[in-house]
Amino acid sequence: MLTRDKYLRLRIEGMSRTHIQRNYYPSNPTKFYNLLTDWGIKEKDAEERALDLVPSATSKSIGVETPSDSKADVAAGNIEETEVAKTSAEDAEIERLRKQVETWKKKALELERKLEDHITNKLLSASVGEDASIEGDNVNHPAHYTAGSIECIDAIESATTGLAGGQAYSTGAAIKYLWRWSRKGGVEDLQKARWYIDRLICAVNVEGRA
Repeated sequence: MLTRDKYLRLRIEGMSRTHIQRNYYPSNPTKFYNLLTDWGIKEKDAEERALDLVPSATSKSIGVETPSDSKADVAAGNIEETEVAKTSAEDAEIERLRKQVETWKKKALELERKLEDHITNKLLSASVGEDASIEGDNVNHPAHYTAGSIECIDAIESATTGLAGGQAYSTGAAIKYLWRWSRKGGVEDLQKARWYIDRLICAVNVEGRA
């Protein structure tokens, strides 16, 4: 453990403050410089006064003179203090960025949940629409053609078996309008059915005369 007296003796022996810091507080220079402040020897002049209080016999016994901080030591100390300040600023920026990332993650999760809910609702709506389309499909199975036990198209196919050309078409069209008149077109469909029946009668008469 580094004490004030031990630090001063190391300085008397010629070890720089930077060297001492790296030996005793390599990963926490801030603590080292705080200790110097607590001991009242942070500044160069204060350190020289503290060294003067150390018995001269100590320096004589080890055969060295009491050194003062060299320009290199002073520069190294300034660099260390600058690095400490820089490290503190970097740590603060890293913490700020970490909090920002956490905020972004929360927002991303919220948006992801909203997107999943939106997709789910769309799929459910599509499913309901598909079911409704199957129940009342106006293209493939219109209600006015599917009443009864068979569909109109099946009846037409059976009724026109053996017929061809205009006779087959007129027969099918007449059946279609007769099939649906009470569920869709009313009298208009009956008139259309009569038109195709008259057309079919004419065609049959012409063919018979031939």
